[in-house]
Amino acid sequence: MSLVFISAFGQKVKVIDAITQEQLVGVVVVNQDNKRYSGTDEKGEFELSVFLDTDRIRFQMIGYENLSLSPAQIIKRGKIIGLSSDENKLNEIVLSVARTAEQSEKIAEKVAVINKIDIKEQAPTTGADLLLLAPGVRLQKSQGGGGSPVLRGFEANRVLLVVDGVRMNNAIYRSGHLQNAITIDPQSIERVEVLFGPSSVGYGSDAMGGVVHYYTKTPKINNSKRLTPRFSSNFQTASQAQNYHFETEASFSKWASYSSVSFSKFGDLIMGKNRQHGYEKWGLVEEYSANTETYFYPKPSTNEDPNIQKNIGYEQLDFLQKFIINLPQEKQLTINTQFSTSSNIPRFDKLNEMRDGSLRFAEWYYGPQKRFLFSPQFKIYPKKKGLYKGTFTAAYQNISESRMKRLFDEFFREEQNENLDVFSLNGDFQMIKKEKSSFAYGFELIGNKVKSNAFSKRIIFVGNKIISLGNTMHIPTRYPSGGSSYYVAALYGNYRLDINPKATLAVGSRFTSTLLKANWTEQALIDSSLDLVNVRNDALTGSIAWSYRPTDEWKINLLVSNGFRAPNVDDLGKIRENKGVLIVPNTNLKPEYVYNLEGGIAYQSNSGNSSFSLRGYHSYLRDYIGRQAYSIMSDQTTLNPETILFSREAVQTIANTNIGRARIYGASFIGSLSINPSINLYSDISYTRAPKNETIGPLPSILPFFGNFRLSYFGENFSLSLRNTFSSGKNPEDYSNGGEDGIEETPIVFEDENQINYAGTPRWSILSLHSFFDFSENVQGRLAIENLFDLHYREFASGISSPGRSLNVGFVVGF
Repeated sequence: MSLVFISAFGQKVKVIDAITQEQLVGVVVVNQDNKRYSGTDEKGEFELSVFLDTDRIRFQMIGYENLSLSPAQIIKRGKIIGLSSDENKLNEIVLSVARTAEQSEKIAEKVAVINKIDIKEQAPTTGADLLLLAPGVRLQKSQGGGGSPVLRGFEANRVLLVVDGVRMNNAIYRSGHLQNAITIDPQSIERVEVLFGPSSVGYGSDAMGGVVHYYTKTPKINNSKRLTPRFSSNFQTASQAQNYHFETEASFSKWASYSSVSFSKFGDLIMGKNRQHGYEKWGLVEEYSANTETYFYPKPSTNEDPNIQKNIGYEQLDFLQKFIINLPQEKQLTINTQFSTSSNIPRFDKLNEMRDGSLRFAEWYYGPQKRFLFSPQFKIYPKKKGLYKGTFTAAYQNISESRMKRLFDEFFREEQNENLDVFSLNGDFQMIKKEKSSFAYGFELIGNKVKSNAFSKRIIFVGNKIISLGNTMHIPTRYPSGGSSYYVAALYGNYRLDINPKATLAVGSRFTSTLLKANWTEQALIDSSLDLVNVRNDALTGSIAWSYRPTDEWKINLLVSNGFRAPNVDDLGKIRENKGVLIVPNTNLKPEYVYNLEGGIAYQSNSGNSSFSLRGYHSYLRDYIGRQAYSIMSDQTTLNPETILFSREAVQTIANTNIGRARIYGASFIGSLSINPSINLYSDISYTRAPKNETIGPLPSILPFFGNFRLSYFGENFSLSLRNTFSSGKNPEDYSNGGEDGIEETPIVFEDENQINYAGTPRWSILSLHSFFDFSENVQGRLAIENLFDLHYREFASGISSPGRSLNVGFVVGF
């Protein structure tokens, strides 16, 4: 019987990565008693005839989960076996540096990884909140539908967002605060890598503070289970948040599919009532605007419970469909479609803005925020000297944004609409890896087309019901009224050399060329000197990284790198009013550059029970872009050259300008200690400082000190963790003068007719209790109480108070 089996099955079996479909070399293949064994060759293949028909064949490889199959099961799978990554080992691989997989021990850059286990157990409600699972990341929020990540004091368009290899940053990513991260559905994410510092030659402009790379879930071809549906739900009391998520994975011999849909609904947010900071009225919402798109109320409404922050709620729908198809001659096609849309999102901080002792805005909300992505990706494996493997990623994105606002005692609703089309093509390639070296290289082509319009319409109402809108009157557009475009072309290369078994050197460089075109028409123009503008910028950036491992437990890193940010349409051509200050276009704006030096030391015991890392950095900025007073000399609407008449109000004018030099420096610490297999202590701390600039004063987005401490217990089928999240305060004299830090959102310590003195942000520290239950292979549950002592606090630079005590409940069910 056995001899017949050997004769019948004297044939090759291929072993591949279940996700990337790349053949795996060096997989150990052995039977149950270790008497018969083999291994995959350079083609990822082995001979099945080595084994008997009664054997259980085990597949083993570092970084992958062990797999055991019978010869019959191997034949049933078409002699193609996919190995899945081991989550405990996956953190040892970094994908985002130079856009290719590398062992983390050979990487000098600081990279924080959020894996699918973290996401499943913590169940963040938005793609922005998801980033708080990474050490060293903080968020700014101006409204419920917000979340602007900050890395090392850099925010908004100085941090690059990427999803599945495609840049999310576009021509209208602004320098203030962004909420685009919420268009990522956290429940469809497999992994997030946060790369700190301007060290990624694979990404180019905007990656000054770092890169946030979201990787969505990818189906496995030829999986043993053909159909894998899952449903999850989460609920939070403080924000009245409800989230429902359904996903299903279908697997076949040559192709696989992953489908995901999520619906989220958020209500009014309840702030904490325990005011240890001593400011009894700070953040309370005494009155609010009950106006909506369809209902009119002439006066503000009284809030019966001032601890409830009105005008917070919104709804969001997210969809993802991914197909992965194996093609002949070791090629693979992935088709990735993503769509996110929301309801109107109230701008909470603007709806609470006061003027002359009363609320200023009756309406201020973002219209539905829509993001569409279609991205085919083609992988090839020529296995030639100059091209061992390569990936082509094409993408089309359509982004729609809008803003609506109306003042109290006004009947004209102003609306601004932006529509953006983005086309991109990336090529990422790798030469054959030699014993001690590797070389990755590639290119990037991007085109942005921006259309912007703005108008005002008079509301027509009967009683409290708005029944129609009047005739359209043109007003200044947010971006150039005649349209604008932004193009990018880039080449990059990254060489990595293992000098010896203990030391690795990496050298990378990137050349980027950008072209911005903008056209202003005469209609509703605020500056008659503006016309057609063409701005081209070129930049050569690079990095040198050195990693040294004196022993198996210690690692020393040293990194020198630089980055840049070419002004986009938002930087150069935006028109926007905020608290009586109007940002106007400046066509003379130039790129800003950052030069970074950082070093660190890391330790991990051989047992894995203890580890820590300590890292320091110093970033020097040249031609830093900041906001300054700016006069429109052609304007005659007011006698003061520093003001103009805008929306029937006299406002001060400022613009983005190159203000010169600046510095940001800081340090971070991460430590973990397992007292025994069940108890673990963890802590991360971040420190950031920036000396005042001689021209504009303090830099924005600089929070001196923040971090986390966690005590965790791991049982057989559950885990329990007590978490302390904390932040230092910030003195009012250290707030930026350009308005980005929002000094007006901090407590008032003195006020009279001529002056208001603010306290700055008070320090805060909260405790939360999280638990996760693994009831069975297909059923898991989570229960958490956040902000145990119901403290009132507000994140630095945020326009909204953080949630008070909240009960969070959720579950996951597989079928």
